[in-house]
Amino acid sequence: MSDVSEKDAGSLMARDAGDGARRRAFLDPSTGGAADRLVEGVAGGHGNFAISIATIASFAVMGVFMVAVGLLITHVLEHGSIGLWDHHVSQWFDNHRSSHWNTITGDLTDMADTFEVAGVAAVVTIVLLFRRWGRHAFLLVAGLAIELSVFLTANKIVERPRPAVSHLGGTPSTYSFPSGHTAATIALYGGIAVIVMVATNRWWPRVVMWTLAVVLTVAVGLSRVYRGEHYPTDVIAGFLLGVGSLVAGVFIIRVAGVNRSARTDTGKKLISAEGETRLGEASP
Repeated sequence: MSDVSEKDAGSLMARDAGDGARRRAFLDPSTGGAADRLVEGVAGGHGNFAISIATIASFAVMGVFMVAVGLLITHVLEHGSIGLWDHHVSQWFDNHRSSHWNTITGDLTDMADTFEVAGVAAVVTIVLLFRRWGRHAFLLVAGLAIELSVFLTANKIVERPRPAVSHLGGTPSTYSFPSGHTAATIALYGGIAVIVMVATNRWWPRVVMWTLAVVLTVAVGLSRVYRGEHYPTDVIAGFLLGVGSLVAGVFIIRVAGVNRSARTDTGKKLISAEGETRLGEASP
């Protein structure tokens, strides 16, 4: 009985150790993976060129996708049941406002404003740089840069008017599609959750951070509809943009890690070769 228990415990520990190693390596490129193939096959081993390709490709893919979704909603779905649902939900929130929820949604909107998002991202990035996390520190920068550039592009091309209801607070000069506040929230706090996931093996910080990212994104999205700034489909599109930007940020960080891994391997080989040479010279 005790032998079986020890075996089970040993296999459990090995599995947990493997899971932890995979989490810590989540932002590292895998041999033969997409990032590795991009650097070695497409960019010819030039790391900075590969990062530029990854960034431009991510922007192009996300940009085309978001513009296509926006044009589909505004030119096709707008005249069907989804368009009616959009307008009905916006009107329902407009008719059921209260001073209590006006204050709460205003605070949530402020949390996802450009200045606040940039401030949180800057603080987290600086802390990670001081902790010598190197390229991992730029996950938020990469993700938010993709999010903002795609948002501005899709917003300008689609040009969807904001809901025809009363608006609470100041209305941005941009259009309704997609919800930039929603996209920025998931890109920022989802990115922090990824960093926490690879930084610790403890389960509770990971659960807390992922829960916070999801809850904040949903709350911000609902607040934007409540305040008359977006239709529900704008918020859904913003969520997709935020997730896509986060995935793009992870990919860019992995591409940046290919050359780092190569330099590390080269350094180890040089050290090993130097050690063998010295050992040979010391031999009689």
